[in-house]
Amino acid sequence: MRAQPSAARSSHRTPSSILGARGPVVALLAVLLAVLPVLAVGPRPAGALAQTATAAPAQNRSATIALADPTPRVLRQGSSLVLRGTVRNTGTTTIARPVVHLGIVDGPLDTRDQVDRWARSSEGFDEPTRVGTGTVTELAPGAQAPFTITVPADRLRYRYYIASLPATLTVTEGTTLSAAATRGVARTYLEWTAATIPQPVRTGWIVPLTLPADPDLFGPTGDTRTAAWNRAIGPGSAVARTLDALQGQPVTWLVDPTMLEPPGAVDPAVPAPESTPSTTATTTPSSTSTTSSSTPTPTPSATASSSTGSSSRPSSTPSATPGAGTPTGTAPSESAPTSSSTTSSSSTQSPQPSTPATVESLAADLRIRLQQVRAGQPVWFLPYGDPDLTALASAGGAEAVREHLDRPLSADLRQIGTTMPMWAASEVTPSSLAGLSRTWQQTTGSLPVTFLSTRELTGDQHRPTTSAGRRLVNGAPVLVYDEPLSFFAGAGGGDPGLRTQRFLAETLAIYQQQPQAQRSLLMLAPRTGQASPAQLARVITAARSVPWLRPITSTALVQQARTAQPSARLARRTTPFPATPPASPVDPAALTLVGRNREIAGALDTILVDSADVIAGWDRSLSEMGSTRWRGRGAAYGTTLRTTSDALDSLTTQVAVRPSTVNFFANSGMLSITVVNNLARPVRDVQLVVTPRKGLLWVKRQPAPLSLPAGGRTTVRVPVQAVAAGTAPVDAALSTPGGEPLGLVRGEPVKLKVNVRPTATWIYWVLGIVAGLIFVVGLFRSVRKGPRAETAMPLPDDVPEPIEGDDD
Repeated sequence: MRAQPSAARSSHRTPSSILGARGPVVALLAVLLAVLPVLAVGPRPAGALAQTATAAPAQNRSATIALADPTPRVLRQGSSLVLRGTVRNTGTTTIARPVVHLGIVDGPLDTRDQVDRWARSSEGFDEPTRVGTGTVTELAPGAQAPFTITVPADRLRYRYYIASLPATLTVTEGTTLSAAATRGVARTYLEWTAATIPQPVRTGWIVPLTLPADPDLFGPTGDTRTAAWNRAIGPGSAVARTLDALQGQPVTWLVDPTMLEPPGAVDPAVPAPESTPSTTATTTPSSTSTTSSSTPTPTPSATASSSTGSSSRPSSTPSATPGAGTPTGTAPSESAPTSSSTTSSSSTQSPQPSTPATVESLAADLRIRLQQVRAGQPVWFLPYGDPDLTALASAGGAEAVREHLDRPLSADLRQIGTTMPMWAASEVTPSSLAGLSRTWQQTTGSLPVTFLSTRELTGDQHRPTTSAGRRLVNGAPVLVYDEPLSFFAGAGGGDPGLRTQRFLAETLAIYQQQPQAQRSLLMLAPRTGQASPAQLARVITAARSVPWLRPITSTALVQQARTAQPSARLARRTTPFPATPPASPVDPAALTLVGRNREIAGALDTILVDSADVIAGWDRSLSEMGSTRWRGRGAAYGTTLRTTSDALDSLTTQVAVRPSTVNFFANSGMLSITVVNNLARPVRDVQLVVTPRKGLLWVKRQPAPLSLPAGGRTTVRVPVQAVAAGTAPVDAALSTPGGEPLGLVRGEPVKLKVNVRPTATWIYWVLGIVAGLIFVVGLFRSVRKGPRAETAMPLPDDVPEPIEGDDD
């Protein structure tokens, strides 16, 4: 039998460590220790697991194994072992007599490198000794069945102080272990302790809650947008499942505030204010007084769902929305399983048809739930939208980063939590990290607590763990998280049982690095959508049940970081784990378009009356275009950016000049132009500039700034002077006070067609025509009557009549 090593020595003794000693006595002991493992567990049966069995040909691998938690979780001297799991036939033929064999290698895994090497291959390790078997019913293709392996205590006669033992689970066709009979192999780990752990590693857990890369979340008002928010944060969502799965667990939530205060929808039309009547006044062409509406007001449902979701605005209470994920009144805890189960059941109910969920009610329910659990599960916040800091800095410099950091938490959210750490989504260099920290401090007034992986500080995934709370040489506090362990703990994929045993083996190796030192370890789960709630819950529960790990609060970790000596430095660039993060679609071209959209939104703000809620909603929607969630989702990013741009462009066309043809028959006078406002909000200070394209018309004075009611119109009278006759195209250009064009048609101002006929010209034509007509009529009448007959002229009475015959 092997001698029990003392706690002050190494965690266990191996032949290799003893061979390093000097003297014939040590050499003799080495030989004895090489033989004693056989004596410790008894002679190997004829069916001992051969190395060839674990290297079965790939074509024979037609079964997979899912592992449940072993009983007990940690083996001790004198304890038996019950191992349960499930076998699935993934092949195309039936496995008539499946048998599962458990083999254990009597060679503990001292380091994380050894743990990792066993996970990848069994080459270089001793042959596992079969200690138990379990039979399974016949498995048709695609079928699965449970198995149970019971190992008595006398088959587990190990004498280690603490150890992580490599183990194999092999599925064979029949009881014979051979390469031909093997249908599947899984490598796992079994943990062993024989004494009290004096200095367990203090382990903290931070779990992000973020939004998915769904364009419908930021689309126009309507059922599609509401359904997207319901999928993202409503009952049954990944966020709700994570909250349910980790009730009562010692975790800190890292929340994207956008989930609790959704941005307003960027619709092609501005929503009517809540206090506006259902009908909106208009103006007649000849008057500025209001009469009736020319534009329908949005329906109440559309108006309600287009709210910006600002924390200062009233929102639905969770009691008005049954089943919207509201937890019970008490914070979940291990001592209150009834409350926990009630909360889980309540949070998975569907909204009742009589009170349909809205974006605002879903956010309010989640906000209240986090408010209730914060006593046992602290809530930290990311900057709004979880900005992709490294991509923003690369594409737009410090100014792009600053735009995403200059929005402080609202008063409502500060009641839940105030800590806001910095978490870059990709690799940082010393210079890039310094730049981000400097910009953060200039924008917020303080240095952030920064998440960095152990690899980024040490250059090695498996360097000895010291403290999760560190300080960089520039004084910036950092929380150092273990990258591989965080991945194994939270990422989906693979069998959860096997991943949990891998996690425990890794942490046991960490403990064995410095068993007497006080150390801390931080687990930072992947962002929502990359993490498995069930996997997280399983690993955290397992971590709380083993003696070499103990929970530590996030507050204690931050305190460690702020009080540590400033000595940590970033290592040279290394390979990320498990792979390089996907590329971000946030590039200079995208930021240019987002900046242009911000200019449009700012310009509309100068003309819209009482529109602070609308402008804030647009600004927050545009900020979402710098989010980390879009990494690897370039198509979704492009759809969202295009939808937002089209909506804002459409808004600028809602205040426009009505095209028309105008007859202007005067030397000077007023040119009438009709301007319409199709928005559901009044506008003010709209600039109208009238510009003739030909010199036939001269504008004496441009009109004063216009004000139009919601859905209304007005007629603007512009003083002009006719110069010459003809058809004059006239540009009627609308703009904001800052010069942003409004009402463009295919990128051009509206063109009016003005028929110009000055009085000095046409009056003479008219008089000449009238005179000509008179002359023609008189001539016609004269010709028609012919020459006038002669008439004898009467003689005057005093004229003497002639005397006939008088020749004189």
